[in-house]
Amino acid sequence: MTTLWIIVVLLLLATLLCLIPPLLRRAPTEQPASEANVRAFYLAQREQLRRDMDNGSLTAAAGMRAEEELQRDLLQDLDLRRGRGAPWAGQRAGIMAACLLTVLIPVAAVMLYGQLGNPRAAASASAGQPAEPHAADTGNDMTLAINALAQRLRAAPDDADGWYMLARSYETLARYTDAVAAYQQVLRLVPGQPAVLADLADALLSANQGNPDEASIAAVAQALAAQPDQPKALALAGMMALRRGDAAEALAHWERLQAQLPPDSEAARQIQSNIAQARNMAAAPAGTPAMASTASPPGAAPAAASTPPAAGAAPAAAASNARISGRASIADGLRGRVQPSDTVFILARPEEGSRMPLAILRMQVSDLPRDFVLDDSSAMSPDATLSRASKVRVEIRVSKSGTAAARPGDLGGALPALGIHADGLELVADTIVP
Repeated sequence: MTTLWIIVVLLLLATLLCLIPPLLRRAPTEQPASEANVRAFYLAQREQLRRDMDNGSLTAAAGMRAEEELQRDLLQDLDLRRGRGAPWAGQRAGIMAACLLTVLIPVAAVMLYGQLGNPRAAASASAGQPAEPHAADTGNDMTLAINALAQRLRAAPDDADGWYMLARSYETLARYTDAVAAYQQVLRLVPGQPAVLADLADALLSANQGNPDEASIAAVAQALAAQPDQPKALALAGMMALRRGDAAEALAHWERLQAQLPPDSEAARQIQSNIAQARNMAAAPAGTPAMASTASPPGAAPAAASTPPAAGAAPAAAASNARISGRASIADGLRGRVQPSDTVFILARPEEGSRMPLAILRMQVSDLPRDFVLDDSSAMSPDATLSRASKVRVEIRVSKSGTAAARPGDLGGALPALGIHADGLELVADTIVP
C-alpha cells in the first residue's frame, strides 16, 4: 500500500513539474526609463528649439511643428512606460493558474480513481491479501442486482422478460421458492409457454428436494401437452415416471428426448445412462428394488432414488376398469368463434375437493367432432387417477392460448356429477367463458 501511494505521489509531482514552471517563468524585460527622465529629455529638446528660434536658425512655423513632434514623442514614451506593467499582470495570471493546477490535479486524480479504479484491491494489498477477494464480492454484487431487478418489477409488473430473468437469477442463488413465484408471474403474462412451464416444474422440484408434487406434475403435463418434444419437460417426465416405478413410461420419455440430442453431447450421455437404468429396472423381477439414476440433462432436476411397486402390486389402470367415453363437439352457433388450430382439452376433475384433473386429453378444433375415452392411462399423476374418484365432472375447453385453465373468450362445456363408468356421453362446447 505504501509503495503504491509513493508511486502515485511521484507521478503527480512529475506532472506538476511539467506544468507549473512554464506558468511561473517571467519573460526578461528591459528596465524602462523613469517618467522624470523622459520629461527632462523633452524639456531639454524644447529649450534647444527655442534657442534655435531665438538665434534665427528656425522659423516660428518650423519651431512649432518641431515642438508638436516633441509632444507626440513624449506621449508615446509615457504610454510605453506605463505599458511595461502588463507583463506583471500576465505573471499574476500564470501564478494563479499554477496554484489551481497544484490543487485540482491531485483532487481530480483521486476522484477519477474512486470512480474507475478498484479501491478494494488497494485495501486488500495493504492487508497483505491477494486481489482475488474482490471476486468474492461478485456474489454480493449479484444479490444487489437481483434485488434491484425485483424492486423494479414490483413497480412495473408487466415485464415478462424481466420476470423470466429474475426467476433464472433466483435459481442461480438456489432461491427456488422465489424462482417459482417469478415463473408464475411469467406465465401470468405469457400463459402456456412450454419452456417456462418446464422451468417452473424444475424449480418446484428443486424447492421440494426433487420430490414431485401436484403442481410440478401438472406443469410438466401441460408443457408436454403444448409441445410434446419439449426437452426439459421430457427429462422431468421420465424422472417422475421412474420415481413412481413406471420404467416403461420413463423409457418412452427419455428415448424421445435422446432422439433430439447431439449424439456426442454430455446431455446425450446422461440420458443414455438414464435409459440403461430404466431398462435394468424394467427387466428386474417384481419386488427387486432399483435406484433411479441421478443423471439428468442440464436444466432438469436430478432424479431421486425410487423403488418399484411391491411384489404383486399392479398399476391402477390395470386394477381398475374406470372408463368414461363419449363424443366431443362444438355447438354449431359457436364454430365461427374458433380457429381450426385452436387447442381443445377434454378432462375429468373430482366433483369435490382438489381441482387437479384426474385425466386429460388434448387435440385441436380441426379434430372435432371426435370420440374420446378417459381412463387411468390419461392421468397426470399416479396419485390422482380416475379410479380413485367416486364422482367426477367432465369438461371440454377450447383454448386460444393453449392452456387448460379457462380464460375469457374460450369456449367450454361440462357434464357434472358423473360416475367413473360412463359411456355414450355427448360433450359439447356450448358456452363462452366470461
